[in-house]
Amino acid sequence: MAKQFFVLGIGGTGMRCIESLIHLCAMGMFDDTDIHLLALDTDKNNGNFGRLKELKETYINTKGLKAESRVAHKDTFFSANIKYYEFSPNYEVKSTFKEVFDYGDTQYNQREQTDLADLVLDQNVEEFNLQHGYRAQTHLGSMMMYQSIVEASKSSLPSSLKDFISALITETTSGKAKVFILGSVFGGTGASSIPIIPQALSRAAQIISNGSADILKSAYFGSTLLTAYFNFTLPDAGQLSQQKVIATSDKFALNSQVAMMFYDDDATVRSIYQRFYMMGTNGLNWTPMQQEAKATGKTLTGGADQKNDSHYIELLAACAALDFFNFSSSKLQENKENFKTEYVYRAIGDNDKFDFQDFVGKDRQTEFAKKLGCLVAFALFNNAGDDFVEMARSGSDKEIVGFEEIDPSQVKYLREYFELFFVRVIQNDYLQEGWLRQLHRSAGGGDKFLLNPKLFSPQSMKELKKLDWNKNLYRNEGIGKDNNYSTGLFGSKFNEFKSAFLKELHNESGKAITNRGEQIYKLIYDTLTNLYKFN
Repeated sequence: MAKQFFVLGIGGTGMRCIESLIHLCAMGMFDDTDIHLLALDTDKNNGNFGRLKELKETYINTKGLKAESRVAHKDTFFSANIKYYEFSPNYEVKSTFKEVFDYGDTQYNQREQTDLADLVLDQNVEEFNLQHGYRAQTHLGSMMMYQSIVEASKSSLPSSLKDFISALITETTSGKAKVFILGSVFGGTGASSIPIIPQALSRAAQIISNGSADILKSAYFGSTLLTAYFNFTLPDAGQLSQQKVIATSDKFALNSQVAMMFYDDDATVRSIYQRFYMMGTNGLNWTPMQQEAKATGKTLTGGADQKNDSHYIELLAACAALDFFNFSSSKLQENKENFKTEYVYRAIGDNDKFDFQDFVGKDRQTEFAKKLGCLVAFALFNNAGDDFVEMARSGSDKEIVGFEEIDPSQVKYLREYFELFFVRVIQNDYLQEGWLRQLHRSAGGGDKFLLNPKLFSPQSMKELKKLDWNKNLYRNEGIGKDNNYSTGLFGSKFNEFKSAFLKELHNESGKAITNRGEQIYKLIYDTLTNLYKFN
């Protein structure tokens, strides 16, 4: 039976961290695992939320169009089986604290409650639109998010949130569940929610199970404490007046410091969480919405236009989830019994370059290098010109047979996944950067990020096809420098790949997998790991 893992992404940063985690799943870093992913944000129309939903849709359907055919595997691409859930508090009808709180009626009937609210919340905080998040107002956000989760669990209507909690309850009946939260501590939604999420889930589970479930007792909790790593354009006076409250990036560093003091000092938080993963950057030079801000001339507080470019630290956060998942349950139990929280740090080397061990440690660095590099190669062999999987499905290559039953839509979703992962061809053959290229840029470009810089320089598909990725997949130093393959005097990188694939096909590699789409992914995985001399 597949292992179970529960992950929550909270707020805009949490959405992008989930994106990185899905890409880790595509590489095959979560073998033989059902991953329950809950995306939780107040701004359901947010551009980051929308991009995440597009990504999860491509991943899930890449594994098969029928839910019953999607299962976890190992030693292959897309090995994890992702079960996706989402929850957004309903602020469409009542969109401010005063409206949710029924301030007018409460003031008339229970004046002491409104007096208390006025004491801890200023007027602008009580009146700004909650649909775009909690805007660094963590004292408000913690209360509102807890209340929203608990109220949703009381509803008689089915919901994705209740499905997630029910799956968590099921897992805790047979043992201890691992729950990991991805989010930041410098903004609003994530910073507000991380401290209260375990209690909120536990209370919701009690309601759903009629008091039989005890999530706080029966689950291990870990979380990122992701400090400030980007900035954005400050709002003008007109925007500030209109929006009431805007979280401004000039306060992010201070917010991060205050949050660290809170997590170190709060006994309740320390008694619930077994591991915290602290991470951040030494500056705020990254502007993830530069193009959107230029186009609109506004500071974007949320909505569809808020679509941040991805950053390498979000991959680091996803790798923290991977570490927590693989961390010793007995050690977590010991921490739990002793009310101890471990703080985990990861430092980048002094050479200003990112190595594979910076993300996953020394024990898994070769595995990570292999799986990331081979997924890139898969994407390159499955581009618009040499769509290998479609070639096999359609029977256009007479030597590759047996894959005609693959649904064309599954192949389409695979192609769309690779567009989000690496590059998308837009007008005039121009390449629009996907997740991996954005990470490379965020790390400073050049040879600073994991793979060969030649992979990131082509600006058109024509240029990309000319690249000898058989020889230039990895950097010329460190892990991967010896992992390449030659084409011979008159050969080509595609023909060498095809020849190696046919050997795997004849050896019946992947025959244990019944889904023909996933079977070909396994064959390609084995082909590439052999070609690049990882086996």
